[in-house]
Amino acid sequence: MILVYCNHISNRLTYTLNVIFKYILKIEYCIVDIDTFNKSTNQTKLNYSHLQLKNCISIRPHSLLFETSITPQQITINWVENIPFFFKTSDNSSFKYDILASSFFMVSRYEEYLPTNLDIHNRFKAKNSVAFKNKFLEIPTVNLWSLELKKEILKKQPNFIFPKLKYEFINTIDIDVAYAYKGRGFIRHLGSTLKAILTSKTGEIKNKFNYFIKNQKDPFDTYDILDRLQEQYNTNNIYFFHLGNYAKFDKNVHFKSKELNYLIKKIARKNEIGIHPSYASNSFTKKIKLEISRLQKIVNKKVVNSRQHYLKLEFPTTYEQLITCNIKQDFTMGFASTIGFRAGLSTTYPFFNILKNKERELLITPFQIMDGTLNQYLNLSPTEAIKKIENIVEVTKKVNGTFVSLWHNSSLCERNEWKDWTIVYEKLLQIAGDN
Repeated sequence: MILVYCNHISNRLTYTLNVIFKYILKIEYCIVDIDTFNKSTNQTKLNYSHLQLKNCISIRPHSLLFETSITPQQITINWVENIPFFFKTSDNSSFKYDILASSFFMVSRYEEYLPTNLDIHNRFKAKNSVAFKNKFLEIPTVNLWSLELKKEILKKQPNFIFPKLKYEFINTIDIDVAYAYKGRGFIRHLGSTLKAILTSKTGEIKNKFNYFIKNQKDPFDTYDILDRLQEQYNTNNIYFFHLGNYAKFDKNVHFKSKELNYLIKKIARKNEIGIHPSYASNSFTKKIKLEISRLQKIVNKKVVNSRQHYLKLEFPTTYEQLITCNIKQDFTMGFASTIGFRAGLSTTYPFFNILKNKERELLITPFQIMDGTLNQYLNLSPTEAIKKIENIVEVTKKVNGTFVSLWHNSSLCERNEWKDWTIVYEKLLQIAGDN
């Protein structure tokens, strides 16, 4: 048990203490008054105040955790032994920097509540983040700061027992488009074929010819590969299914398709599943509820996991909509345009709504790497992509965090831009699964 003293208790503070102690370090803490703090001579103590107290770890507070407004923050990064720090508050305390305020800034996604220019899908741009600008997006800073606090605790109390943290790997698959051709109606086939002819898309015409005339396998039907590699590398897979209505950015097989229903039931028998809310549902809670109900009807069980299609994430609206829809855990926390730790964290943690000033009943599991990021946004070769994966997995293992990958069934088609990328997926499973 860690005793914490602070002369002012706020929701932001208790939330941050929860994230660091309960979710990352997995130990208990208790906020106490000054008398109890001073009288407790045999306890490990953290002083989060401007008072000069003895026999304790001291962090001099930045104002952020005691504010209720959202305002631009002055952030200057200083690197100490390859770890970035900001919010410097002291030269004499155990920590020169307020790692609690810094952690809150990162995990709450404070900067994403502020006005900024968004991308074409109305998403916060990775390049506008403090982490990207200061070249620490590929570092799990909050995990590292927590481990620095752990070191200080052990200096004060060498016999303090911390639970052993264990690296984990979660392999997630988004089913944006279950099949390229299979399970689709005649009208959609006819329309897409005419469009391919008129736009001279010879590759698409060839694929259609191979499927319909030569009776070759649907190019997006890569589920045997996914199954084989899952068994070979003993991975923990979570599949997210898109069941929205057809639209510009929502092009999956119809949710009533027998082929899609059979696929979902088959996958759900041995894997955890979740909803992949459609692009069109992002501003409409009713649409999310409808899509969840479709999936629940197919699998005949409650759906509590989610990841946004196109990674559309707006704070705090998106998460509040998911809470309304009884989603318990979301896997959207990551950037589409680049790899890394969007929240500075490789640990599942609770969502905090800054506008409501309240910790909410939704868990966030960040991901670090997506197939489309490596191939389409960063334009990496398969060899370069594997190296990036190795680097991110390595830093995640060093903090005993959870590495979460995001792949698509369509990325294993070995066609067009995805030629030679199945090996990247297999190497990812090998690298990430190797403890």
